Amino acid sequence: MGSLALAVALCAAGCASEDGIVGSQPGGGGSAGSGGGGGGPSDDLDGDGVSDGEDNCPTIGNPSQADTDGDGEGDACELQDGTPEHPFIIPGDPLLPDYWDARDTNEAQSDAFDSYPGYEQLDESGPEYVYIMAVAQVTVVGAMLERPEPEGTDIDIHLLSSLEPVSLIDRANDTLEVTIDPGLYYFTLDTYVSGGAEQLGPYELSVALEVWHEGSVADPLLPGEHPSEPLSLPFVYRDERDTHDATSDTFDSYPGVEQIDESGPEFVYQFVIDQPARLSATIEFTEPDGTDIDLHLLSSLTPLELVDRGNTALYAVLEPGTYTLVADTYVSGGVPQLGPYELALSIRSRQPPQAADFNDFILAAVDYLWARYRLLGYDSAVLTHDVPYGSYGFIPATGGAKTMCVAAAMEVILTAMTIWAEDRGDQTVFDFLPKESWETLVASHIKAHIWVNHTLDSYGTADALAHFGMGTNVPFEDLEPGAFINLNRTTGTGHAVIFLAFIDWVGREHATWSTDVIGFKYFSSQGGLSEGSGGFDFRYAIFEEHGAPEMPGKRDLHVIYSENPHLLNTGSMWAPDHWAQMDYAPPPGAAPSFFDALTFDGVTAD
Repeated sequence: MGSLALAVALCAAGCASEDGIVGSQPGGGGSAGSGGGGGGPSDDLDGDGVSDGEDNCPTIGNPSQADTDGDGEGDACELQDGTPEHPFIIPGDPLLPDYWDARDTNEAQSDAFDSYPGYEQLDESGPEYVYIMAVAQVTVVGAMLERPEPEGTDIDIHLLSSLEPVSLIDRANDTLEVTIDPGLYYFTLDTYVSGGAEQLGPYELSVALEVWHEGSVADPLLPGEHPSEPLSLPFVYRDERDTHDATSDTFDSYPGVEQIDESGPEFVYQFVIDQPARLSATIEFTEPDGTDIDLHLLSSLTPLELVDRGNTALYAVLEPGTYTLVADTYVSGGVPQLGPYELALSIRSRQPPQAADFNDFILAAVDYLWARYRLLGYDSAVLTHDVPYGSYGFIPATGGAKTMCVAAAMEVILTAMTIWAEDRGDQTVFDFLPKESWETLVASHIKAHIWVNHTLDSYGTADALAHFGMGTNVPFEDLEPGAFINLNRTTGTGHAVIFLAFIDWVGREHATWSTDVIGFKYFSSQGGLSEGSGGFDFRYAIFEEHGAPEMPGKRDLHVIYSENPHLLNTGSMWAPDHWAQMDYAPPPGAAPSFFDALTFDGVTAD
């Protein structure tokens, strides 16, 4: 749900308030006469701009005067010990950073809740901590407990609208997401009891708030935090909806495609960009039976101007401006094809900062290929389409639109080179290697090295790039999104992939490595032969020692973690202006490479 903020601590006189201002203590540097603020009211002891007579916490700076429980005492002065009488306060402002807190129920002072309505069979009679939160508008609240828990610990999360009587909105072992109306709410982090034994222990709680929007032209869904401010690029956004729940039915057809009946309900998204950008938007490749949601990108509502549309995906090159994305319900034979969809939106600058690596362009290539050529089938073929190679012509596809993993790595590189040439205006990127170097498996050509050839000392794409002066090997822990990995599994199979993120036990993505990492998210070609079952797709690779935890998407299990680059081959590609001309000389008598279909079989766990 976002990055974690500082933990809330117990607050006494002299601690920092929720406004981030350190309050002065009586006689501790400020005086009632001075106001401590150089221009504030003369009777303003804490210098927060609110006179003592009006200040709900006169000894600690709190200019917002936040009073979550409405008892007349400001949050900055409230005793907070996690009991029902003095709960910890979660700020209810969606524009603030996500809330984070860490506790241990061995130290909890409250044991007031033993069970919850609707879940009386679950024994929650262990100690708990209580939190309070007030929201002023309809809000989407997401709460998550860090996983895995220590052995013997089981803390559950409950969202309540009332403590007396107990009124449960939702509960979860680790993660919940609920839309709530304006009002006062409580979380209890309660200790589960198993076989009479309290499963006491530590937990880490994060809470993220997001303003709810109707998803109409009048109240569009806003991927960014502020409706009028440009997105910070690169921007990646995920959203799940069901058009059964849509309240908007403004758009019935679109310019140029009026014959397509889009008169069903829709959700409307709106965003602003202040620089040239590339946009990729997709929904699920295979929709449920009876569901048909289409995507439409508009550059103007009055008059209606359509940039592009797609049944499940669209891709567009954009200039600065305000754009509207509509997920609209297709109507077939008079019947609206209502249903759920999961939107993936990626917007990347066409003018990324100059960098020594090629990662920004690799990620832009992933977006492009995902939107245009995803899930067209896996086979021992090369490229999903004929790929342009500057003025030298095209590198041809060999198997219709199907492709395999090593070819996927090459296609991503070639696509990134094309995007570089377009966005940087630099066609010399295609002069570095001759076109045939990407077309044949002769030992002196880069394709032979991408295909993995141990006699050429190439164990993956990273080695291939290093051999030809286009990249370097990088330890796994130091990888950045847009790098390359050739993985091996304990099953004796392997895979060539593009690294997108480190992942933890619940599949949360991280740009940098930490001890919580159990694997990584990647992009490549894998899966079945038929369209929809294989081809370009994403996976969550789990290292063997971490088993098979549930992930948000398809998994790739039994992956070997090793510092040996022959088993986990990792590295990154340099930007073209950092390439170094190297005349690679294969060992004497080196045979051409071939595709090892037994090793690269396209099979992953899910």
